[in-house]
Amino acid sequence: MKKINFIFPTYMLSIIMSLSSSSWMMIWMGLEMNLLSFVFILMKPSTYYSLESTMKYFLIQSVGSLIFLVTISINMIYFNEMSTINAILPPLALTLKSGMAPLHIWTPDILEKFNYFGFLLFITMQKLVPLFIMYSSWMFLTPWICLCNLIVGSIGGISQSSIRKMVAFSSISNSGWMMMALSYSHFFFMLFFFLYFITNMMIVVYMKKTQNKWLTQIKPQQKQEKMFFFSLMLSLSGMPPLLGFLPKWMVIKKISLYAPTISLTGILFSLFTLFFYIKCAITTMMKSSEMAKWKMKYSPIKTFFLFFMLMNIISPLMFVLLT
Repeated sequence: MKKINFIFPTYMLSIIMSLSSSSWMMIWMGLEMNLLSFVFILMKPSTYYSLESTMKYFLIQSVGSLIFLVTISINMIYFNEMSTINAILPPLALTLKSGMAPLHIWTPDILEKFNYFGFLLFITMQKLVPLFIMYSSWMFLTPWICLCNLIVGSIGGISQSSIRKMVAFSSISNSGWMMMALSYSHFFFMLFFFLYFITNMMIVVYMKKTQNKWLTQIKPQQKQEKMFFFSLMLSLSGMPPLLGFLPKWMVIKKISLYAPTISLTGILFSLFTLFFYIKCAITTMMKSSEMAKWKMKYSPIKTFFLFFMLMNIISPLMFVLLT
């Protein structure tokens, strides 16, 4: 744990370095610092599965970094002769590094073997630099990448029984939403990202506390935990009046004025995800067992789950009333 505490400042510094640099070489160096520090985070604890997933992750990231560096170098040398391939390859390399569509195939399987902290960082912080770079430098590709993430994330999450894979595909879908928010204003993006980070952090806390990896492992006795988990998943899907609905509603309200196709696509494919999550929630909640009151024990973590679930419902309503 001490090594992770030592590496984490380097990890955060690499993100700041990449976001604040104006030179392509400095951005690439920041991405490599980010890769090395993140690999050290993934290697704790050192188990067979963590080392295997870390090695696969490192190889995939190395390929993405190589493609990014070569194409950027070619563009710098032949600045006036930019071809279509050289213009498309750098953002595709960033989608490969961040696990976004269309180069997302490796993401769900490898994420299943990450430790909890690395899992949380990958679906949240690892998206920041690629999203900002793609939007600021390849704006003409942003709508297509956005649409691809919305479609793949929604369809891929259907019929998944692994909790981590469900969250992974939800992360892909929300990457498209965050790209939509970023295209309007940085404030909307930061608000969306903050709420997205908090929700995913609570999901990781749930997974670590219950040690559930599959939907079938959710026990009938875990009534509060079940309600907490499915409220978070429905919130990520943007179901009103939960907390995740607020940023998506704000994005749709603004983006629909000049990009109605993307907004409509996001709404339609969110319905697929909502249908599947609601079906899973109803099926799981119907399996609740009748537990005697004298067997019920007080637990601080259950109280925290219920409190956050209540805030998940009340916060958007308070925001709407105040505005």
